[in-house]
Formats: sequence, structure tokens, C-alpha cells
Amino acid sequence: MIPTIEHVQRWAEPFVDDLLDEEPAILLEGPRGSGKSTMLRSIAKRRGALVLDLDDDSVLQLVREDVGTALESPGLVAIDEFHRAPEVLSYVKRVVDREGGAGRFLLAGSVSSFLLPPGTETLTGRAHRLSLMPLAAAETFGAKQRWLAELLAAGEPRNFRTELGRTEVFDVVAAGGYPAALRRATPTQRTRWFASYLATVTDRDLPDLIDIRHSGALSRLYRLIAQRTSSTAVNTELARSLDVSQPTVATYRRLLERLYLTTELPGWTVGVSAKTGHRAKVHVTDTGLAAGVLSLSAQRLSTAAIGGAFLESFVLAELMRQATAIDEALTFAHFRDRSGIEVDVIIELPDGTAIAIEVKSARTVNHRDASALTFLSERLGDRFQCGILFHTGPLTARLGERVWAVPVAALWDGIKSEHRSAGEGRP
Repeated sequence: MIPTIEHVQRWAEPFVDDLLDEEPAILLEGPRGSGKSTMLRSIAKRRGALVLDLDDDSVLQLVREDVGTALESPGLVAIDEFHRAPEVLSYVKRVVDREGGAGRFLLAGSVSSFLLPPGTETLTGRAHRLSLMPLAAAETFGAKQRWLAELLAAGEPRNFRTELGRTEVFDVVAAGGYPAALRRATPTQRTRWFASYLATVTDRDLPDLIDIRHSGALSRLYRLIAQRTSSTAVNTELARSLDVSQPTVATYRRLLERLYLTTELPGWTVGVSAKTGHRAKVHVTDTGLAAGVLSLSAQRLSTAAIGGAFLESFVLAELMRQATAIDEALTFAHFRDRSGIEVDVIIELPDGTAIAIEVKSARTVNHRDASALTFLSERLGDRFQCGILFHTGPLTARLGERVWAVPVAALWDGIKSEHRSAGEGRP
């Protein structure tokens, strides 16, 4: 079911290539192992760029000794793991301010620049920031259709049908999108990789930048959040479980987000209801990593109660990954009314219109399951572009005015058979 990948060209690559013809500097940020280095080298080779890998200690030492000479080049300079030498950012700022021009610097880093020491240059207003997360399932499977882009263009979903069963859907959820994990042929091999990855990022990489006082607390906090993904996790409960203070939990939650291991999805309140809740929902950014460190197989996820929460986090991650290849500023949030009405994901467009998304792990849904979407449709009026109820069943169906039920497999064009039904068209 899950392809063993070798190389996948990222959707973001041509987008970044085009940006280099317009912007002086581009800053690629995302988790370690998401494919940033591969993409950086691909673009650099095509453009004949100077490449400096700061993960190489010999290169790092020379850059720290004389950053100006090391980075001097008439063309593009590509710098991998830039966060290991913060002085690089100050040099980039000086060159951009003094000379301008397009295509001068392409930087990639596995730690947000906002985690660097106080006073470090952040290139605000001088570099175009782009997050490169692990592979979208649609990239892994080589989908010809980009579901979110297609929805934005058409205003409604196409009539997608699938033969995938519930367990096969959760195979995709449990695999995640890290290229190195997807190169492993079996779930057991991927689980071993995930355990090693989490330890490397939280217990070895980060302490090089920040003083972590509670050894192992970050990886334990990640596991607790994975168990509670797609919920409004409360710091008091997490602090009690970790035996640390609430301020420490708050700090470590921010660190996990800056490491791109979790996503804090804010509450959405604009013009809807005075009773809406503002508390963020916390999601794991890769369900494969979360399932791996919790030893949750696809079979267990497909039958356990936690499966619904994982599916919701998977859908959010897939949509956000697809959004990085869209040249439009999309805002992601969730909606929660204190009277009990909830919508898992709100995608707000620059013009103020919104797409509302609910996720159900059931194979059979009906209009009652879409009641929250109908509520928002009635409250938002013309601002409501459409509502989507993702499910694990086989068919697309209209559940109401501007509200559809859509198989979650539509996100990666997962149909199982070699071709679609001849009758497939728009609803």
C-alpha cells in the first residue's frame, strides 16, 4: 500500500525556483529530514550555485572564522543548516541591504531562526520565508491532482470515488511523510527510524542551541501531545504528567512548535459568535512520527478511539503541506463555540471567505454529521465558500447547500484501481 520512495520532486521546488528570480533571499525552514537539503542542492545544481553545508564541521569552522570570504560569490549562495552559524544571517542582511538584486541567497535550516540566540538577525523584510514540511501524501503517491488547489479554483470538490478501505486509509496516516522513513520497506523499520529521529532532534540537536534543564522532557512532552493530538491540551495536566512547572511546559510547547514537531492551531473568531473559544488546539505535524513513537500500527489506529484524532491531525497536515505550493496567503484555524459547536479546520482566504472542514473516521456519514458546517454556512452567508466533511468511506455526496462529504483519500488521489469510474464528474 505505501510506496517505498527513492526521490520525489517537491511541489515547492518550482515555486522556490521562480521566487529566486524575484527575491534576494529565501529562507527554507522545516523539521530535520523533511527534504530541505535535497531540494536546496537540486536548485543549486541547476543554477550553478556555491553550496555550503554547515553540518560539515570543517566548513562550519571556516565560515565562523571569515563569513565574508566564505560566502563571497557573484551568483547564488546556498547555505544548508544556516542556524549553526547565526553570523551568516547578519552577513546576508548586509549584502541584501547594500546590493539588493534577486537570487543571491538560498538558506535552509532545521530549527526556526526565532530559536537562535537573542540579538541574532532574523532577516525580517529581507528574506522570503517558506516552510518545507515532510512529504504530503499526494506527493508520496504522485497524485496528478492537487486537491486544495483544485478546490480553491473550482469552489467545490470534484466527484471523487475510492475503493480504499478504512485500514488502507490508516496505512497512509501511520506512514507519515518523512522521506527517510518512507524509504524503509516495513512499518517495523519505520518505527525504529521514528524513535531514533525523535531522540536526535529533542535530546541531542536542540541542547546545542538552548539549555534544556530537564533531560528527556521534550521527547516525553511530545509523546504526551501525540496521545492528545487534535485537542486543546491543558498545561496544568501536562505539567502534572511531566512533574515540571506550568511555565516550563509552556516554554517546551513553544520549542516543539519551533522544531516543527507540533502545530498550535488558533481559535477562529472573526465575525461569527461572541461565544467562540480562543484556546489553540495542538496537533502533531506528522502522524507517522507520532504513531511510530507511540507504537501505534495502522491496524490499531483504524480501530482505536485515538484514530479519529490522528485522522484529523493528518488532514490538517496534508492541507497545510498542499498550501505551501499555493501562491496565496491562507490562514488556518479551528472553530469552537462554547455552546458545543466545533469545526475542525477553518481555511480563511485573503478576501475573507472561508472553507470549513470537518473530519470523521466513520465510513458512513449523513447531513447530521455536517451540522456544524451548516451552522457556519448560515452564519457566514456569502463568506462561506464551502464545507467539506472528510470521511473514510468510498463516495462523494452533497449533504446540503455548499456542503459535501468527501473521501479522505481524495487528498492524495487514492483510488486503488487503475482508473476512475467512467461516470466521474462534478457533483
